[in-house]
Amino acid sequence: MERSPTCLQRPVRWGVGVAAMLLALAACSGSSGLQGDDAPVQPDLPGDPGNADLPDVPGDAVPDTAPDAVADVAADACTPDCAGHSCGDDRCGGSCGACTAPHTTCDPVQGKCVTTCDWATEKPAAWGPAGHVSALQTLADATVVKATCFDYTGDGIGDNGFKAMAGQFNGPLFDAIGNGSLVLLFELAGVTDFDNTASFQLNGLLGASTTTPPATTGDFQVQEASYITGNCQPRYLLGGASIMARALAAGPSELHLSIPIEADLIFDATLIQVKAKGTLNPGAGADGVEMTDGVLSGVLTQQQWDSAIARLQAACDAAPAAAKPSFCSYLNAQPDFSWYDLHVNGDGTFSAKTKDLPGDALSVCFSFTLSKARVVGFAP
Repeated sequence: MERSPTCLQRPVRWGVGVAAMLLALAACSGSSGLQGDDAPVQPDLPGDPGNADLPDVPGDAVPDTAPDAVADVAADACTPDCAGHSCGDDRCGGSCGACTAPHTTCDPVQGKCVTTCDWATEKPAAWGPAGHVSALQTLADATVVKATCFDYTGDGIGDNGFKAMAGQFNGPLFDAIGNGSLVLLFELAGVTDFDNTASFQLNGLLGASTTTPPATTGDFQVQEASYITGNCQPRYLLGGASIMARALAAGPSELHLSIPIEADLIFDATLIQVKAKGTLNPGAGADGVEMTDGVLSGVLTQQQWDSAIARLQAACDAAPAAAKPSFCSYLNAQPDFSWYDLHVNGDGTFSAKTKDLPGDALSVCFSFTLSKARVVGFAP
């Protein structure tokens, strides 16, 4: 049986965010009607070194969940979760609270009310050492996943439920980074000691190379969209970062994704338990950092996905028929979420998906490489 070519050929515009790819993949997963060991092998993608040597993955796919268990989960009402948050999204489309003076702005990353800033006069004017993500892929080799990715179930084995999508995801990702349409930077805010630093904030920034054609190292500019202009803080960050004997570790943190898809259409979701690790190469300094063994992992719950899709659908439903955003067509497919590999326990921990513990969360694991980068200002 063959997978529908329509899914594989849908254009994905990396400039408007990763959400397009996620929705396209979800739709593709459902359109074929294949699950588990019946899923077809994804072919190697030309020009993708991270995917060329990956073994077949269908045999490693998570077994199908009992239909009645899935139906029971789908019927469950969304449970708001505001633990540790005083404002922002409650993960069910509601709010964890409103902010009042003097802390009148909600930082969606931390779920805290913070003091506002005047972006025009108080926005960042200098940055710490940074690394440009010059290679990024989701890991598919089961042996590598188990040894490399973060363990979310406590069995000592790394998790990556997203691995079955590597054949569709890694090629476009490789191209986008290669042609400069997707520029991701990690800023090690305030770090001067690259051997040992007890605590710092690892910031994720969207940027652009200052050269034409785009370079993978050197000077970069950052996009204002990388920041929350109400409080002048990075939109994407991992707290609790540290360096010990050049080994970097960050998280766990929540990563709030607010990705513009169309002019008035936002993909809004939160990854939980986001962690990063890797070893800094010797020679790091003000001109940037290098890393060849970086790993970034997180968990997307079904509750978060459903809430994000519901908000998108509401926006599409409200748009006039003649002015529907082109992205709304992705929402019409009924995705097959057999890719969920984790079950969220009542205490917030995770178990591996089984017939008795239906999957309602997806672990995602990426490997990445950093090349030296220096942030010199904001993109015009």
